[in-house]
Parts: sequence; structure tokens; C-alpha cells
Amino acid sequence: SLLFRNSFKLLIKYSAGQARFIYLILRMAACTRWKVFFPVLILCVSLLGMAVSVSGDAALIEDVCSKTTRPDHCKACYKLNSKSSQENVKDLGRLSIGCVFLELGIFRSTLGSLLKNTNDMGPEFLNACTSCSTMLVSVDKRIKDSLEAWQQARYETSTMHMWYAVSIINDCRGGLRMMVGLPKSLADQIIALDGFGQASYGVLDQIH
Repeated sequence: SLLFRNSFKLLIKYSAGQARFIYLILRMAACTRWKVFFPVLILCVSLLGMAVSVSGDAALIEDVCSKTTRPDHCKACYKLNSKSSQENVKDLGRLSIGCVFLELGIFRSTLGSLLKNTNDMGPEFLNACTSCSTMLVSVDKRIKDSLEAWQQARYETSTMHMWYAVSIINDCRGGLRMMVGLPKSLADQIIALDGFGQASYGVLDQIH
């Protein structure tokens, strides 16, 4: 398609890991509503572009991630950035926000597709999904506020916004977890979203 032909110039600007990541996002964008996914793509590509300043120093990543409640999700986030030149905890904080925002976009897309086919849903399941979808609007705003605060070097505020985002994600997860017949894809994605959110909070909380 035209989307993938035009993506070649974008892919060659990044490392192999980053290129595969962008290609995956482009494939997902082709399978979902572009108006919903486009802002997610723009932010994630921008964050990957900024990742050139972040090194793959495994020791620092291991140390920072070990101090979070979700070290596996934390390290998974930074595996995307295998080549770079300079690293510090502040840069890791910025990248962690990007990982949460990406996972949010994936989860919202899946949930939105599910809500298009409500015939197979019972009323309680539908209400839980609708309520979660509404909550995710607030999550989206909190993540963006966290990034904005980070850009302004207001790191405590950035951490606070991420904490609120994680709290709302947990409320959404709690409502869905009680539903019988929850699709595995949705269950896995809300777990991943919660994991990346808690990891990001843990990283941001280490910035001084």
C-alpha cells in the first residue's frame, strides 16, 4: 500500500530494532481507524527519534528497572533502543512514557473494535467495556500531561500524572477482570498497559 511504500524512508533513519518497531506500528495503523491511531504514531515516532540520545547501557537500565515494581516491562521498553550515544535516568523516564502511550493506543484500538460488535456482549460486559473506554480518555490526558511536565523539567509533576494514569488503568482492569468471557487479547493488553504504566512511574520517580 502507499502507507508502507512511503514508510521506507522513515525506517532507514532508525536502528534495526527501532525500524521493526515502527513497521509494526504502521501495520497496526493499516488495520485500525487511522484518525484514532495517527496521534499515537506521531508521538511514538517522535519519542523514538529522541531516543538517539539514549545509550543501551545495560547496567544502568538493569539498576533503574530493578527499582520499579515491574522490572520485566521496564526492560522490555528499553530493548527497542539498542543503539545510541548517551544515557541518563531522565532520558529513560521520557522513553518509558512513550512505551505507556504506545500500549494505551494498542489497547484502545482493541477495545474500540470490541465495542463495535456488541451483539455478543451481555449488558454487564458492555457496561464494563464502555466504562473502561471512558476512563481511558483520562488516562490519555494524564500520560500527555506527564510527558509535557517532563519536557518542562517538572519531574515530580510528571511522576504524579503517571501515578494517576496507573490508578485509572487499575480501575479499568478491575472492572474487566470480573467479566466472564473476556477475550484473551484484551486481557493480555490491559495487563501490559498496567505493567508499562507502573514501570514508567517507577522510573520517573527516580529522577532527581
